[in-house]
Amino acid sequence: MARYFPKLGEAVVAEIEAAWAQAQPEWARRRLLVVRLIAQHELTAAQIMRVAQVCRQTVFVYRDKVVDGGVAELLRRERAPGREPAVRGAVKTEFLQRLDEGKFRRAKDAQAWIKKRTRQTLSESGVRKVLRRLGGKLKVPRKSHAKKDPAKAAAFKVALPQKLAAIAGEAARSGQAVRLWVLDEHRYGLLPVIRRVWGRRGVRIHVPYATRYQWGYLHEAMEVDGANKLELLFTPCIDQDVHALFLRQISQTEPAALHVVIQDQAGFHLPEDDARLPANLRLLPLPPYSPELNPVEKLGDLVKDEVCNRLYPSLRKLEDRIIAALRPWRSDPAKVAQLIGSGWLLDGLNSGAQI
Repeated sequence: MARYFPKLGEAVVAEIEAAWAQAQPEWARRRLLVVRLIAQHELTAAQIMRVAQVCRQTVFVYRDKVVDGGVAELLRRERAPGREPAVRGAVKTEFLQRLDEGKFRRAKDAQAWIKKRTRQTLSESGVRKVLRRLGGKLKVPRKSHAKKDPAKAAAFKVALPQKLAAIAGEAARSGQAVRLWVLDEHRYGLLPVIRRVWGRRGVRIHVPYATRYQWGYLHEAMEVDGANKLELLFTPCIDQDVHALFLRQISQTEPAALHVVIQDQAGFHLPEDDARLPANLRLLPLPPYSPELNPVEKLGDLVKDEVCNRLYPSLRKLEDRIIAALRPWRSDPAKVAQLIGSGWLLDGLNSGAQI
């Protein structure tokens, strides 16, 4: 037999409707829906269960709460006290800072630090949960030169928009378009590159290896915005004259434009006042020992991934493989834009030069 609820009373109904008209979290909205349907006197308990997607007992619990204490009692959530997390407050802030600095090589290192800092002993699995909860991930650290000055790297990012704005103003006065490039070089050779592969546990994987010291240099330049072009040059050696050839190649991609090249301060790179620089090209040197500021570094890793774990009979065969590996980036500007990313470099370009 269908069971209908007795009336809740006008005062309670008015209180329910007032709370329903306000913004409520999902859990509160569900509770109010149950007692609101009860107050409307149109549905049975079984029908309210299906509409509100709660069990039968919950319908009566919510009814009793609103009858005994009104909407305030209905919307009061009782929580179990639980255990306070070991890493919280100032300890959490310090833990995150150490995590950002790569101070924990293993979960055991984090476990020992938590015990020393809080005098609480967590299991190793518990520490792994803390690491995951706080965004931790096991990763290979990137090498950073001991002579690197982080302040200079930060200052370069800050000063970039002003430098680009000055160059853009120069180009505007002469009616030139401006194209921004990032440039670098990578050495390749017949000494094989070894990379990790998947294999079965307990089975050793072998890759061919031979010690042969023959190499060449791949010059790479990516356009930061606009056409997102990729320019390449293979050379058997590298010096300032060779570097001048590659800069000339970049400048000739659009002779009427003013080309701005961001590059590091390698000894074989031309200085800003060198007479061999093309007239339509300007240099912006990166701070020393800051390769992470140059997106072209990612291209070198991609090449190594494509040529790893195999022997090549000659440099020409290796170069053919490199060209084939880079073909998608040469033909698809979107892939170059993806390598450039959407971080500080594009921000500096858009806020400074507007080119």
